[in-house]
Amino acid sequence: MSQNTLNYQTARNGKVFKIFQFPRDQMPHIDGKPDDWDMIPDSYVYGTGLLKDTADGHGSDIDSSDLDVKVKVGWVKGLNRLYFSYEATDDFWDFGRFSNKGYQNDIFEVVVDGDLSGGPFISTPVFKKKELKLHSNTDAYFESHFNFSGVHAQNYHIFTPPINNAWVMIWGHQHWIGEFPYSHYAYDYNFSHGESGKLFLEFWITPYDHASLEGPQQAIESQLEQDKIIGLSWSILDFDGEKRDGHINLSHTTGMVNNASSLCAFKLMPIERDLTKFIQAEWSFKIIDMENRLVSFKDESEGHIVKREWDFGDGNYSNEQNPIYQFKEVGVNKVITLTVEGPAGKSKRTRYSEVMIR
Repeated sequence: MSQNTLNYQTARNGKVFKIFQFPRDQMPHIDGKPDDWDMIPDSYVYGTGLLKDTADGHGSDIDSSDLDVKVKVGWVKGLNRLYFSYEATDDFWDFGRFSNKGYQNDIFEVVVDGDLSGGPFISTPVFKKKELKLHSNTDAYFESHFNFSGVHAQNYHIFTPPINNAWVMIWGHQHWIGEFPYSHYAYDYNFSHGESGKLFLEFWITPYDHASLEGPQQAIESQLEQDKIIGLSWSILDFDGEKRDGHINLSHTTGMVNNASSLCAFKLMPIERDLTKFIQAEWSFKIIDMENRLVSFKDESEGHIVKREWDFGDGNYSNEQNPIYQFKEVGVNKVITLTVEGPAGKSKRTRYSEVMIR
């Protein structure tokens, strides 16, 4: 059964959204300028019409004259990063202050589950302070928090914009995932607190299968690969003065903030053919049986490829994408070349004396 026909146990009845693949030579510069995102087709743009206000069971559509947003998500093959573009027009931007009831700031909240593991990932008492006060064993609660919250899925509470404040608050104990080199961000806006206007935010984050309390050296990054399905959603907390307009989100359920099963399914897409303006041959290998001289080859070329040829340097060739080849002779001076062709032209990648057979 192909991935396209799988029934994902995610929000929106398993609907699969798309994540745009940037070519490596056209990945976004995080500088607060939206030009890098112009190449993305409309089918990857997620606007206000896909959101619902699910606070207090409202379930209402969003008035775009009050708040209008566009979100784009991208990735780059070979990097375990998710890139985001967030454009929002609001009639009242609320930022730069904290009330005695907690934060009072417009928020763009992103939650990611890089291995689609699902299930709760933040303890409910984190959100309900009264429950924490009544907790019979606070030591056990905090032990659970440090070993559980944000470990297998991560919640980024992004302040839009941050004024005299960190750009993001992490729901969990892994504050380091909101710091460079594990994430990066830039803004562009021209309004003051209480005014209307348009904000542009771009950033990237690193998703983790296991985000450890001990820090990045003990963490396990989510491996982002083409056609992989991940869990992802976002919400907007829109404040107008002392009033919060609602919990506007893509999942259509507030459960997305602390349960990864309430996220949406997103697919890491291949490069769009009509946007591919280059071709670059690249490959890797793994010796799977040294005694029998068996080597597995993997085509990692970029661009739209219609033809490929492997030259194993001994008079033998293959047109398979990922061949397994048995060399007849031992030796270290093997010259192996992969040639790929497509509408953008031809490219070769040769490795000299790297495939070593004893």
